Amino acid sequence: MEERDLLLLESAVTAIDEASAAVATEVERGDRLGESQLARLSVVEAELKRSRLSLEKIIQENS
Repeated sequence: MEERDLLLLESAVTAIDEASAAVATEVERGDRLGESQLARLSVVEAELKRSRLSLEKIIQENS
């Protein structure tokens, strides 16, 4: 894998971190959200974490 590809993957990890932090903030401030909306956000947060772990594994295997 080329260095450019690794940089793109690292950039994607950063974007996932930012999105995950935003979702976590909304979940913590859940007083204005319904229960089903909070549940969906929690699922999104978990999926973002899984995606991050997958990208990190790819980066480690190719660096």
